[in-house]
Amino acid sequence: MKRSIVIGIATGLVLVFSLAASVGAEETLFFPGSYYLISIGAATSDVDSLVQTGQQQGFTVVTLSDAGLSSYRGTQSTEEPESDLITVKSLLYADGARFLLRVQGERFDYEVRPGDKGYDLVLIPHEDMTASSLVSDVLTALQQLGIVGDEVDMEYKTFVLNPEKSEAPPEGVAIDSNLYNLMIAPDWLAAATKLNLDRTGLRVSVIAEKVPGGAIPEQFAPYVVSQTDTLAKLLLPIEDLVKLASDSGIGYVRPPYQPHPAVP
Repeated sequence: MKRSIVIGIATGLVLVFSLAASVGAEETLFFPGSYYLISIGAATSDVDSLVQTGQQQGFTVVTLSDAGLSSYRGTQSTEEPESDLITVKSLLYADGARFLLRVQGERFDYEVRPGDKGYDLVLIPHEDMTASSLVSDVLTALQQLGIVGDEVDMEYKTFVLNPEKSEAPPEGVAIDSNLYNLMIAPDWLAAATKLNLDRTGLRVSVIAEKVPGGAIPEQFAPYVVSQTDTLAKLLLPIEDLVKLASDSGIGYVRPPYQPHPAVP
């Protein structure tokens, strides 16, 4: 059952929860030790406008386009390596028409990034949070940036923040465990580094092993780097990993094999 909760007359934000009707604005919904993957729908601002706003608000901004990588600390251009810039607390990373926004603070961290239904908000609370505090502390700021509009459909999934073992891929999805755990990780950029995956912007290098007679689905053709009758190498948007692995023409999706140095 879905229920709307109007919070904040000034912002006009309406949250639509897939929860029991008894849930209220001041009931604790989000707890430390877990993180929450929340679908927030399409962004209301285009990436170019968001980059300008982010620069004006002092974000570290990294943009990747056909012309290459450009980086800024606020409005000042910087030549610092990407590996240093992606560790900052307030980051906006634009990869073509897609973006990732990350903010880390004392009471919570959050990351906005592409998802199945537009964009997802990853919330990592460091203390109990209610629907009201989510609006006042997170969604209002995202509204001011032009990322969310007046209504947010609060469909979300809950994950353990530091699990003893990694999450298994969904049943029937033939994908490498590291790739799946990258897709659901609370911090894509940090996870790609930790898992030693080959990332470019908000995409990751993968090998798709085709079933006999199988082919790469047309929607993923722009991301193909090279292919044979049995294999394809793609630089794939991270949010599309499970979609590709779920296609009937694909037998398995994995990272490219890494060559090992010869033993003397």
